[in-house]
Amino acid sequence: MIYIQFISLIIAVRMVSPQTISKGSCSKSVETMADFDVDRYSGRWYEYEKYPFIFEFGGKCIYADYHNLGNNEISVFNSQKSKLTGLDSRIKGVANVISPGKLQVRFDGFAALAGPGDYWVLGTDYENYAVVYSCTDFLGIVNTKVIWILTRQRFPGDDIVSEARDLISSNGFSLTNLVRTDQSQCE
Repeated sequence: MIYIQFISLIIAVRMVSPQTISKGSCSKSVETMADFDVDRYSGRWYEYEKYPFIFEFGGKCIYADYHNLGNNEISVFNSQKSKLTGLDSRIKGVANVISPGKLQVRFDGFAALAGPGDYWVLGTDYENYAVVYSCTDFLGIVNTKVIWILTRQRFPGDDIVSEARDLISSNGFSLTNLVRTDQSQCE
């Protein structure tokens, strides 16, 4: 019976989740920024590249606004435009800083049913790029990983992207799973 449940879980995860899927639990040894500064991180970030992520499926013009609320809380506002309909979708939430560079995000509305999600800042120079990691564990059997490259400009220079990609590689993550976010014809 457990074997059938396990197979059903893997099939369900693969059908609904284009994220990178691995066997086992999420690694807790991923290094985040020890001197992460919420105030410097606040403001607008454009999504440049990411591992495919189900909640952004068919999206373009993706960006996020973060603002320090004090007491280790950050307001989160994510926005994207549908490639199919052209309609905008937005979601609000709050991120709690649980340790340096490690945040947990809770979104409002329907997304709240998914529970809090990891938002771990692997590195940022605050002015140009940030690399963010998230991993969701399914009963210790499989996990899904997402990595984002965020940039302060919608169209960053190659040197900025290269620095962010180097950070991903130096943390042992693959660059082959990254997909460029369409930022064309955005307001």
